[in-house]
Amino acid sequence: MTTARAERAADRAWPLLAVLGAGLFLVAVDATVLHVALPDLVRQLRPGAAAQVWIVAIYPLTAAPLLLPFGTLGDRYGRRRILVTGYVVFGIASLGCAFAPNVPVLLVFRALLGCGGAMIMPVTMSLLRELFPEQRRRRTAIAVCSGIAGTGSVFGPILGGVLVEAWGWRSTFLLNPPVILAAVVLALRWLPRNPPGRRPWDALSAGLAAGGVLGIAFAVGHPGAWPSGLAAGLAGVVLIGLFLRRQRRTDPPLLDLTLFRLPGVRAAVGGVLLVMSTLVGLGLLFAQYLQVVLGLSPTAAAGRLLLVLGASAVGSVVTPALLERFGNARVRTAGFAVASVSLLVPAAGAVALTSPVLLGCGLTGLGLGMALALTSSTDTLLSATPADRAGGAAAVEKTGYELGAGFGTTLFGSLAAAVYAGHLTVPAGVPEATRQLALSGPAQAQTAASDLVARSGAELLDAARTACTTGLQVSAGVACGLFVLATLCSLRVSR
Repeated sequence: MTTARAERAADRAWPLLAVLGAGLFLVAVDATVLHVALPDLVRQLRPGAAAQVWIVAIYPLTAAPLLLPFGTLGDRYGRRRILVTGYVVFGIASLGCAFAPNVPVLLVFRALLGCGGAMIMPVTMSLLRELFPEQRRRRTAIAVCSGIAGTGSVFGPILGGVLVEAWGWRSTFLLNPPVILAAVVLALRWLPRNPPGRRPWDALSAGLAAGGVLGIAFAVGHPGAWPSGLAAGLAGVVLIGLFLRRQRRTDPPLLDLTLFRLPGVRAAVGGVLLVMSTLVGLGLLFAQYLQVVLGLSPTAAAGRLLLVLGASAVGSVVTPALLERFGNARVRTAGFAVASVSLLVPAAGAVALTSPVLLGCGLTGLGLGMALALTSSTDTLLSATPADRAGGAAAVEKTGYELGAGFGTTLFGSLAAAVYAGHLTVPAGVPEATRQLALSGPAQAQTAASDLVARSGAELLDAARTACTTGLQVSAGVACGLFVLATLCSLRVSR
């Protein structure tokens, strides 16, 4: 292809990037949008405690194990075909969730939503390898999509809160179909057909990979008692071991394991896991803090968290030039360092968290650092493989994305809940049932306080706000320590 033709092809790819980004944003948002919408859903459908966990968890638990099979399926049978199929499945599932009359139907369509998302995510990222063969332009496209995917999970709870405040929980799913319909039409019109690959698709390897990741994802998300989570995790490790053994003996393998021997690839996978764990885990805690402690409405809280989105957008603009000049390893290290410094703000406690200037600086720095680390990690993975096998690399990146999101919710959510319960001072004379409700979380403490007389209710609410702040402070401190460790490890690897 001549330079002029390559330029024209790249120019035509930029409008398509907006379409791909919109679909990716919806998939990322739907992973966390129900965290705020769940109370309204519970009031209408009346699910039990276990069903509530599954309503939230079944989406990532379905998506995570299917990412590698669907990503490599796009390499074999054509990425446009798999992407458009994923859009259609996602749109139908969204309508099914929106009009679900009961909990079982909602669970079925939430699982189908995960299937659609698993088709969309890896194929979207692998298409960047095909649409932007020139590295400089591809890095810009990767930066845009990485920023969208990262901040979509953070913005999901706030968007869900705004929609629930206006129209109820069903509106969180009705946002998807119009965007998906437009994405299908434009993808069919603009996205070039790529011929099916010649490499056979190993269904047994795909099944082993799916089962292994499902077991690990179940253990990470633990929607149940810990013995079942431990058993699922062990089964997942065994299946992944069998998958890896088969990849070494099969020619050609479903996933080329030599990918992980390339410089920076293992560090890149670790970077994706760390960034997504922090973004999703702390994002949910920040959303809770802004609304419960600072008393902001969902809309006002969304305005504060838009700082993360804005900083990530700036990072998407500057990262390609930084990658060109300094390389992926140095930019990833810089991203870890910026994020660790920014996390010092919430780790400092109430004084810093209640200051709009300090909190704004912390959120801005966090968004920028995450964009640098996530974009450089994704570029490392996609650039490590040829275009006809980019689906496998993209699937590895997105599997890290989903597992990181689940791990972050579990790690930071459990840590913050334990700190909150340990630091909550319930006023004397509060009934035991009300006390137990307040101990279950800051939002529940608000409900419990409304049932008490004015003085006791105010004291309980103040105590809950203090404990919630402490929980966020400790979680941010742990995240800061993880990013400091990641910075030191990345420095060692880059040398």
